[in-house]
Parts: sequence; structure tokens; C-alpha cells
Amino acid sequence: MKHLTLLFLIVITCACNSTVQEQNTALNQDLLEATDSLSQLMAKYHYNPGALSSGEYQKIQTEVQKLAGTAQTQEAFIDGFNALWSDGPFSHVRLARQERPAAEMAAFIDSLRVGDHSVALEWKDKTAILTVTTMTGVDTKERVFEAYSEIAQQEAEFLIIDLRNNTGGTFAGIPLVGHVLTDAVDVGMFVSRKWWSENAAAPSTENLEGLKPWQGWSIQSFWHDVQEQPLTRVKFHPMTPNFDGPVYVLTSRKTASAAEFSADAFAHGEQVTIIGETTAGEMLSQKMFDLPHGLQLSLPIAEYYSTRIGRIEGKGVEPDITIDQSEALGVAFALIEGTSLETALQEAQSRLKVMDKEPLGGEAIYLFGNMNNWGKKWDITPKFEYKGKGVYEAVAAFKKGSFEFKAAPMNWDFDYGAKSGQQPVKLGEQVSLIKKGGSDNLKIELTAASELLFSLDVSNKDNATLIVRKK
Repeated sequence: MKHLTLLFLIVITCACNSTVQEQNTALNQDLLEATDSLSQLMAKYHYNPGALSSGEYQKIQTEVQKLAGTAQTQEAFIDGFNALWSDGPFSHVRLARQERPAAEMAAFIDSLRVGDHSVALEWKDKTAILTVTTMTGVDTKERVFEAYSEIAQQEAEFLIIDLRNNTGGTFAGIPLVGHVLTDAVDVGMFVSRKWWSENAAAPSTENLEGLKPWQGWSIQSFWHDVQEQPLTRVKFHPMTPNFDGPVYVLTSRKTASAAEFSADAFAHGEQVTIIGETTAGEMLSQKMFDLPHGLQLSLPIAEYYSTRIGRIEGKGVEPDITIDQSEALGVAFALIEGTSLETALQEAQSRLKVMDKEPLGGEAIYLFGNMNNWGKKWDITPKFEYKGKGVYEAVAAFKKGSFEFKAAPMNWDFDYGAKSGQQPVKLGEQVSLIKKGGSDNLKIELTAASELLFSLDVSNKDNATLIVRKK
């Protein structure tokens, strides 16, 4: 009987393995079919077919084919594809599950409202700090218009525009830049497949003569027009109310796509100073295409050439004042307060040298939460100070009530938050944290208004801890 039972288990195991193998084989066949369609779409719609003959592109194609033949889930294939393309020969290539047909994506984007996190306007005396985190959204554009109205009403003397965490989008950059321009400016051109099918050399500003500038707010119209014309001329016009005071634009390595297009356009203004890091160098226009088996591919249909610096893709927009992005705002304020540039940079570099000795390699960490609208109220967003031996401290005043919070750098590359299922924080008790992007929020319940001291200990990189005490 034991032999019969063993034989039965072997038969069942073999049958299960066979079923799994059949499922994997079917999945890999589907992924290979999607990969073939992907290659065909790229060959048909990519802005410059010549770029597809490069060794880098061919290498990625080979790796994607291997991945399609070995991936055990569709999610693994998507993740692997995007990882390969994160260092690809050109940007704006991404694979995702299809949430809606590609034919509907343009209309969806044109009507999209992203929420009030996209634009924040804060004040320090007569300095307006306008933070814009995306260029997408009907409401983003509306909030930019509203912000400039308030800037005019409050008679701001200085303006800081923070694009350090803006990875691009659509057309909100038009009013963002337009309200600080005093004259119309030809800022650049989008270059399509039709140009490269007829020309071996890149376009120049002379090629813009006689072309009518593109106007509009619709990505649907833009995608159509940019593919129909060899060159699409981009010209910015002044908008009212106009801000003619000193403008400081903050950039980082994360500033990308439509945000770096805007940064380049800002540079045409004589009163504009760009401070921070060279932008990402990811300035292409992408469009979505459907693939078999519920997948969707984004690929670039046009590249952009600035009249000021030429091609931005792969190069980025250089700042007028180069400094680590974490110190860009501080340098801007120092200049506004009358500090000389030399002194402002020396002070910033001194702070950076101190930070370089710290466990987090110079990253400035802030206490974000619903008590300060997750950092939108920058002037009441506490910054952790390094106290030595791996410990950072921040002090914040709280009202009575329930609060959620995290510790993170301003660019949110990572955060310190709660582990899955973690209980609320209790005063005086040490809690373990998890360091990753998108961790759960920490929670605390306060029965009375309190000033609290947050002690973040990262001396053990594998087990960061936090103690919250009354100050």
C-alpha cells in the first residue's frame, strides 16, 4: 500500500509540474508575440529610425527577447523590460499593463485632474515660492494661473520656482514660463520622423523661418501635429499678470522632460537664474501604443531641439549656479537676502561637507506628515539635524489629534516609515522603521497639544529606529 501511495504522489507531482510548464510555455509565447509587436511599433513610429540601428538598441532588443522567453509572470516581464530601458540609448520607453486603450489615452490626459499636490505657493516675506511637481493636469495649469494672480496681488518682489521634483508631463510649463517673459521667444522645435526621413543633419534655427508656431493645450492635437510635420515650432508669449522681478528656478537630476523644456525656456529671461543640478536629459515626446495580451508601450515620437543649447535629450539643461539640489533653495534665499554668490556657495559647500560625514551621505531629511500637508507648507516642515553617532533630531509642535508622518529627503527617493501592520507610535517607546520608497505611514495619537522631539537613529543601516518624546 505504501508503494501505491508513493506512486500516486509521483503521478500527481508530475501532472502538476506538467501543468505549470504548459502555463509557462503559453505565457512565454504570448510575451514573445508582444515583443515582436513591440519591435514593429518601434520601427514604424520612433522619431528617428536611424537610432534603432545602434548597438545599444540591438543589445536591449536581444535582452528583451531572452526575457520574454524566460519570464514566469507578466509582471516580471514588465519590470525586467523597464529595468533594461532605464539605461537605454534614449528615454521615454516604458511598458505597462493597459488601463485603457491607447486610442483613449490622449483624451484621458487632456481631461485629467491630478489633485492639489501638483502646485503649492508659499511665502517668506515678499518672496513667493512656487513649487510645481508635474506639468500634467488641467488643474495644474489652473493652479499656475491662480498662483501668478496671487503673486501679483501680494506684490511679490522675488520669485522662486521649484522644479526639483518635477519629472514632466504636458503643458503647464506654458503659463509657468509665460508669466515671467517680457517678449515673445522662439524656444525650440520638436523634430519628427518625417524630418529624419528626409535629412541626415539636425535642424537649425534657420529651418524655423516661415513655420507657424504650434498653439494649443491638447495632447491629442499635439501628438497628431508633431507626427504630421517634420518640425514643430515652439514659441512662448508673455502672459499677464507679468512678474518682472528676479526669478530663481531650482533644478535637480530628477527634473525631466517637460520640466527641463521649461527650465530651458526660463533661461531666455534676463532676470532668471537657474540654481541646482543639470537636469535629467530626458527630453522627448512619447505616445502610447497597444500591444497584444493587455500590454501597452510608450515610445518616443519626437525629440526636442532648443534654440539656445540644441538637443536636450542625453545632455540636460545646465544651471547658472551649480550646487547639490538639497542646497539650491538655501542659495536662492541667501542671494535674495543680499549675500554675495561667492559667500552663499562657500556656506552651502560647508554644509555639504558636514553632511558628507553623516550616515545618509549628505541627504537632508525632513519630517513630512498631514500636520504640514506633507511638505507643501515648507516653512513649517521640520528638518532633521544631525547630532552625531547616527542620530538625527527634529522638533515639531502638534495640536491635539491623530497624525500620520514619515521621515524622508525632499526628493522622496526613499523614506523611513512603518513596517507592515505596525502599531501606532507611543511617546517614549522605540519603534523600528523600514527604509524604502512608498513605505506605510507612521501614526501617532495625541490627547493634548504638544511639542515633540523626534530622534531618528540610522546608525544600524539595517534597522533604523525612532523615539518620539515630549520636549
